[in-house]
Amino acid sequence: MFANRTGIRESNERTVLSVIVNDGPLSRANLSEKIGLNKASVSAIVKKLIEQNLIKETGIGESTVQGGRKPIMLELNKAAGFGISMDIGYDYIDTMVHYLDGTIRNRKLLPFRTIQKATIITELVNIIQEITAKLPKSPFGIVGLTIAIHGVIHNNQIIFTPAYDFTDFPLVEELQEHVDYPVFLENEANLLALSEHAKNRQDSNLVCISIHAGVGAGIMMNDTLYTGENGLSGEIGHMIVQANGNPCTCGGKGCLETYSSEKVILDTYRELSKKPKAIVPDLYQAYATNDPTAVKLIASMVDYLSIAVHNIITLYNPKVIAIHSEISRLIPDFPEKIKQQLPRLTAQNIEIKKVSLGEEAILFGASVVTISNFLEIPTFELKN
Repeated sequence: MFANRTGIRESNERTVLSVIVNDGPLSRANLSEKIGLNKASVSAIVKKLIEQNLIKETGIGESTVQGGRKPIMLELNKAAGFGISMDIGYDYIDTMVHYLDGTIRNRKLLPFRTIQKATIITELVNIIQEITAKLPKSPFGIVGLTIAIHGVIHNNQIIFTPAYDFTDFPLVEELQEHVDYPVFLENEANLLALSEHAKNRQDSNLVCISIHAGVGAGIMMNDTLYTGENGLSGEIGHMIVQANGNPCTCGGKGCLETYSSEKVILDTYRELSKKPKAIVPDLYQAYATNDPTAVKLIASMVDYLSIAVHNIITLYNPKVIAIHSEISRLIPDFPEKIKQQLPRLTAQNIEIKKVSLGEEAILFGASVVTISNFLEIPTFELKN
């Protein structure tokens, strides 16, 4: 694409492509007006992007109030290539193949998996072959793979993973031996933040809380993902909420995720209810029918998450906090329960909600990474 090229013309190409991706369908005249380039320059760039199969002419727009010929509209050629998104959870692998606009081509959830370093590369390669076997031919083929890791990621490397044995594991290098397209790694909470921001571009400052085996936060500050000095920012699961409390995999005691992660809540419910094979929907059904054990566990989860949310607001003062977990998706008023626990100072002027893109939010965030890197555009809007 645009790699290793600099200059005004290349910058203008990126700008034209970005506007078409985010605001299309648009006519050439619309583009000229939005970008501030003359019509001849816009037409030349459009011609080049069409020849590269990145955009296409589609349909006829409305003529102006002065009349005249109706304009030909331009939009991203979403089927010019495909991306792959993967979320490696503590006991599942969730996958999605998507078009260049982020929309789903196909999705496959593989639950109840044993995730371990010794077998993960073979498993991922087999999954990739399966989910891409029936893809149609396209100009660019598969343009990239982005993998959500539940742990600390820095410079596309795994630094720490509490849920599986991937700490310091060169996953990208080993997987790159089997595929001929870029592989990107990102923390799953950061991908949540990217998807939420791409879906709601007006929210420049937001935090997404991911609750699975651990608890993490993805932070968007002034439209930019904030990851800290070494990728550790947002690891709120290791925020201490109980002095000298439960031991944690990080080496600390009293960390948030030892009290309010989905895995901890479910494991505790299994033990107390004597139902060792219970899954989250079983816990929800018990809660919905006012089972005392389930009600107490959810109340405790909300209590500790409220502490974390209060601290996040005092640190980052976001406009929105969005929550993502299976439990929060099933309980309709889960965000409101957290907000009710907040003191007046932090409860005002904050929206607490579930993530906009539901169960697939992490996968959509991964698509944002893949597409933005392939098209080399700074921002990307999901229209799902």
